[in-house]
Amino acid sequence: MTDLYADVMPPPGGDLEKAYIVEYLQGLGYTLEDVKALPAAKRHDLLCAASLFASTRLVDVETRSHLISEMHGGEHPL
Repeated sequence: MTDLYADVMPPPGGDLEKAYIVEYLQGLGYTLEDVKALPAAKRHDLLCAASLFASTRLVDVETRSHLISEMHGGEHPL
């Protein structure tokens, strides 16, 4: 299976980001394989929307992490 991310070094949390992208696409009835077969403009629009969804979800996770850390009097996670 060819990965859309094969030529890019994954960032920290990249697996979670990819899971959110897959979740978004599945919600619209697509798989990553389906997206690869779409015309470039449609693929770009879908992946931009999926990336925005993933970024929003990742910010939520980070915010919750900071809140929990503050509640327990610890340092902010990096």
